[in-house]
Amino acid sequence: MLFFKNKRTKTMQDPVVTERFLGYQVANLQGIGTRQQQEDSFAYVNAMDVVEIKNNGLMALMADGMGGMQDGKLVSEAAIAAVTADFRQMDRRQDLCAQLEESIYHANDILYDTFRGSGGTTMVACIFFQEYLYFASVGDSFLYLKRGDGIYRLNREQTCRQDAYFAQLQEGRLDTAEVDADEDGPRLSQFLGRDELEEVDALCRPLRIQGGDVFLLCSDGVGGVLEDSILLACLKEPTPEQSCMRIEREIQVLERPSQDNYTALVIACRY
Repeated sequence: MLFFKNKRTKTMQDPVVTERFLGYQVANLQGIGTRQQQEDSFAYVNAMDVVEIKNNGLMALMADGMGGMQDGKLVSEAAIAAVTADFRQMDRRQDLCAQLEESIYHANDILYDTFRGSGGTTMVACIFFQEYLYFASVGDSFLYLKRGDGIYRLNREQTCRQDAYFAQLQEGRLDTAEVDADEDGPRLSQFLGRDELEEVDALCRPLRIQGGDVFLLCSDGVGGVLEDSILLACLKEPTPEQSCMRIEREIQVLERPSQDNYTALVIACRY
């Protein structure tokens, strides 16, 4: 038996472990539809600054000014401005869920003081911070999550119809025919700009984000028009920009004579 002695002993070095940070790719889409003017507003905060996203988070929000009231565009813009200003002042060491919810109530107070109830808007606001999602919403705009091969509505629609469904469930019954027959069903039960905002739909605990998740914030000109299966196909496109382009194509194909303003924000989360 022969033994060979190495002249030089090689040692295995421990592999270098690099911390992975979740990255965000964003895009947006907006169209006037068949309306006379655009009453939707939206904003991203810190979308182009990875250092700011790491330290303070990314905010995405959209607001759909109510066409049946006055100053829809001005109200939606004011709502966006109020919440983004609060976002910059939030204490990241404290509960962001509670702070975001409080910001929505604060925005409502500002809108009522400014417009005295003559205008209203919906709102969906999201904070992406340290790989968690925080959101709050009012009205009937949409927040979706595409995870894997599924699409999930994350926020609750605040309309008279949805409130009636919930009230029936609280009574231990569900008569959908009775609720659906109510012509007042689509009317908003909550919106920003009223004298007293009764409820904000918000998370009590943040949602852990996974790599590959795609989020969609949109007005009812998108979520109330396209089926979930179509939206899922749109969000499966390789990039947020392509998702937005496909959403617009799908809306245009329908050629709806009463197409509302439409706004969509797409956020893809990737390592």
